[in-house]
Amino acid sequence: MPRRGHSTFVSCRSCGYVAECPHCSISMTYHHSPDSRQTLLRCHYCNYTQPQPQACPVCKSSYFRFFGSGTQRVMQELDKTFPELRVIRFDSDTTRRKGAHRQLLNQFARGQADLMVGTQMLTKGIDLPQVQLIGVLAADSLLNIPDFRASERTFQTLLQVAGRAGRGEHPGQVILQTYAPEHPVIQAVQQYSMNTFLINELKQRREANYPPFQQLILLRISGLNETMVENTALDIANYLKAYIQLHRYEGSILGPAPASILRVARRYYWHVLVKRPQAKLGQSEHWPFPRQECQQRCPQNLRLQIDVDPLKLL
Repeated sequence: MPRRGHSTFVSCRSCGYVAECPHCSISMTYHHSPDSRQTLLRCHYCNYTQPQPQACPVCKSSYFRFFGSGTQRVMQELDKTFPELRVIRFDSDTTRRKGAHRQLLNQFARGQADLMVGTQMLTKGIDLPQVQLIGVLAADSLLNIPDFRASERTFQTLLQVAGRAGRGEHPGQVILQTYAPEHPVIQAVQQYSMNTFLINELKQRREANYPPFQQLILLRISGLNETMVENTALDIANYLKAYIQLHRYEGSILGPAPASILRVARRYYWHVLVKRPQAKLGQSEHWPFPRQECQQRCPQNLRLQIDVDPLKLL
């Protein structure tokens, strides 16, 4: 299951109120506990927590609806449907203690549990020969992340988790639950066709001028004052556009634009994305990026991060 916690967000069904983190531009995740006094709403970005309210703070209604699913909710449903199963949960909430990773894996390897429910932490480097069945819930949810590498990461993750099944003497089986069974990435995973995926993905990357056909440089401007962050991002973007036009360099400037999550831990984030051609054969460098000039346009109370070949655009 790609997400930890119980539900992605909680909504009041009377007025539509959704509890959001006071420090980040994102709704808080519901974490269930058998003890109702310990049920929490948690922000997975800054770790802010608060108790789940018994009544809506806006309209005082007690009618809440829980949307989305995480590992806790999967555990809850399994307990209802298959009460005889012994189940272990393996995610960042259950493995906080030192040595907890190894303890849970050893427990499962010794046959003290029939099923293990976990997040992507289970996809890499785990060799359990007795595992014959893997189930992936919401397999297409990773495709909807606003990043050009979303398809690549989904394909990689699903193949890796599929590789955990059938590592012993008995063959393995993998079941994907998805709302988009016809999606090219899901089809390529089902057919174990890496060549098909690579051909389609490279075609899209070439058309959009994304790596490996062009290099990306992501500028993240952040600070406590939203207006100042936005104006600084606009100033830097305008300077870069004039810079490449003046020198007649090939490339483009995208933005400025607010980050997909505008505020994290009280800081506002705006992005400027630079695309420039990859260095040609025999050349050691691309056209020079004016790093110092960009830094000079950033006030001291703001932060400018220049990420060359960023792994994530979030």
